[in-house]
Amino acid sequence: MRMKDKPILSIIGLGLFSLTLVAHICFKSIRTTDVGVGILLSLANAVLLVFPLLWGVLGVAEFSRIMSWSGKIKKREANEEVNLDKHKKKIKIYLCINVIYILLVICQLGYVIYRWDEVNV
Repeated sequence: MRMKDKPILSIIGLGLFSLTLVAHICFKSIRTTDVGVGILLSLANAVLLVFPLLWGVLGVAEFSRIMSWSGKIKKREANEEVNLDKHKKKIKIYLCINVIYILLVICQLGYVIYRWDEVNV
């Protein structure tokens, strides 16, 4: 990970989580008399509940890269090569985004395990 890279995987993951939340609310609130629409909503809900969990693996890998990047920054600063205050601020922001995403994935995993009968298509 280069210093100018952003945590794009976590940002995409947050978007997927938002889409999942919207689809789940639609599935829960809309009760149709048409069986086909109900099946499609159920399928979309199940896929969107599981797919962001798989995307969470990429979020964990990104977290690992950010942590190694942080270690390299601290090592370079300890050697007094350069003053890296602006990079430290970026790292904190990127880590915050990534940790929020990982926490949401963990909460979603708990929900999927607790409500497995909804996900089982």
